[in-house]
Amino acid sequence: SLNDKSVTTFVNSFENEDIEVARIRYPTTDVELKLPKDRLFRTMKQRYSARTYGDYQLTQQDLASLFAGFAEVDRRRLLPSAGGTYPIEVYAMCFNVQGLEGKTVYYDYLRNSLSVIGQCGSWQDIEPITGASGAIEGNPSILFLFVAFPSRVTSKYGERGDRFLLIEAGHYLQNLSLRIAFEDLKGVELGGLFDHEFKQRLGLEGTDAIITLGMICGK
Repeated sequence: SLNDKSVTTFVNSFENEDIEVARIRYPTTDVELKLPKDRLFRTMKQRYSARTYGDYQLTQQDLASLFAGFAEVDRRRLLPSAGGTYPIEVYAMCFNVQGLEGKTVYYDYLRNSLSVIGQCGSWQDIEPITGASGAIEGNPSILFLFVAFPSRVTSKYGERGDRFLLIEAGHYLQNLSLRIAFEDLKGVELGGLFDHEFKQRLGLEGTDAIITLGMICGK
């Protein structure tokens, strides 16, 4: 059981502000573990949150690699989902992507293809509705959007389905984060996206869609 000796308060520095965070620490070290040295772990070590970008144009090859983590391969998705309901859909706003400049796209995992569904303009046009105004410097190349449709999973799991879909959004983000690191690109998660404004831009008004997370990427 937990006791007072196992909870330690650390002071973390975030955005130049000191925040006290309670951490669980037990006094004994019973098993020491060695870190792996394989390729996957090296990629994990490369991952970091970047908030400064240049004017890099993503190539078609970059784009294919980034979306690959959401695909269906040999009749299997590369992501887990509660009951195989897959409530998450992937969209992207391509600010500076070869052949897709200023376009909004939808990812079809069955065909591993993109459909152009509208215009998005530049990062400067979209930034005010991302909740990240002033936090990002430069011009990200692309904004990925993970859009959840709760009824797909709540129809099977009830209220717990709401929890499952948020967990699944994290799976999508992790797959993308690792691919970004592997490709020597940069990215950062955006959690404050304005639901109504993005639903309008994606043509999802009147649906139960939730804009769960976003992630910008560039170099």
